[in-house]
Amino acid sequence: MITSLHAFGAVAAWAGLFYKWRSLRQNPADPALLALCAVFTLSGLSFFISLPVVWVRVDDLLGVPNIAALLAQSCVMALLVGQQLVLTYWARPPERARVLARLQLCFGVAAIASLATLFWLLTPTAQRPRDFTLYYVHDPYYIAYLSLYVGAYLIGEINVVRVCWGYSAVAGRTWLRRGLRVTAVGAFITLGYGGIRAGNILGIAFGFDLRHLETVAWLCGDLGSAITLVGWTLPGWGPRVAAAGRWVTAYRRHRRLYPLWAALHEAVPTIALAPARSELADRLAVRQVEFRLYRRVIEIRDGQLALRAHADPEAMAEVTRASHEAGLSGDELRARVEALRIASALRARARGRTVADADRARVGAEGPAFTDLAAETAWLVRVAVVFAALPADASEQADGAARAAASGDGRVPEVG
Repeated sequence: MITSLHAFGAVAAWAGLFYKWRSLRQNPADPALLALCAVFTLSGLSFFISLPVVWVRVDDLLGVPNIAALLAQSCVMALLVGQQLVLTYWARPPERARVLARLQLCFGVAAIASLATLFWLLTPTAQRPRDFTLYYVHDPYYIAYLSLYVGAYLIGEINVVRVCWGYSAVAGRTWLRRGLRVTAVGAFITLGYGGIRAGNILGIAFGFDLRHLETVAWLCGDLGSAITLVGWTLPGWGPRVAAAGRWVTAYRRHRRLYPLWAALHEAVPTIALAPARSELADRLAVRQVEFRLYRRVIEIRDGQLALRAHADPEAMAEVTRASHEAGLSGDELRARVEALRIASALRARARGRTVADADRARVGAEGPAFTDLAAETAWLVRVAVVFAALPADASEQADGAARAAASGDGRVPEVG
């Protein structure tokens, strides 16, 4: 499992670097962007070197047992500094940011040099690619090494949580706010790794053992880091994903409205601004989908208005009563009644039947009142789905119900 987590983290990090590479080429002098790309690069290297098979190869190549541990953890130390640089350049004026960035870089260099010194004093001889920390945690030099590493790790990630979550509350752009919060959540999860590593150190002094939490430690560290990397890039690709989602929703609604629109357009051709030549052409129309959907909603409404002269209120009253008796209610009831109203009016128009002006007022508005286009579109989609599923004789049954009621028959035929 740990190997899979490391591999996933490496892929996520380098995918983020690939995504940001174009922006870096366009703005090579942007210090925050440079620091962010360094974070992705170093994160990918730390995960990659930590893979057991790579760990062994690196040790063999350099001739030093467990040198991969120092390299991987030095990458982590450097990327922690890189994260602070990103936040510094985002949050402060350039002059002040440069001063603070120099101090952060000096701290990073000093911390990595200290790690290297303690590693050489430790001189680990047994190659331990899977449990390096647990194997050497009893060595005094490694306790100092791990204390420095964990201390810097926790301080860096806590600062990322604090700053990103705080800035998310005042960020003006929606996706920037979401990205900052995702980054903060990821950094918070990584604190589980730092906390367990701190527990490994404290366990030596207080006589407890956290070996059973080793998988949890790596899960928090790797998964939290991957989520953090997603958060750093989310403001860039999030809006595009949202736009793609809106396109898919608009396209599906546009297609679902087609049967209703086609029936109305056949009866009242003048409602269409630019009608599709066929159902296949309509299906293949993938450009300007949101505008096409907007037009389709308007054209359906125009078609409904044109049919009001043919909508029999008696038939609708009987359909409503029959639908109630069938157990329908709420929007389900209203959608069925409206679909049957349209089917009946289309049939009446085809036969040249109209209703008196006084009866037209009794038909009423089609469907509930709406406050926005999205709600009205969703309603018409519901009606269109019911309309497409109506049996061929549904409108005949509605007309028959009206005639039975008018003649005092008292029987209501089954609807649908």
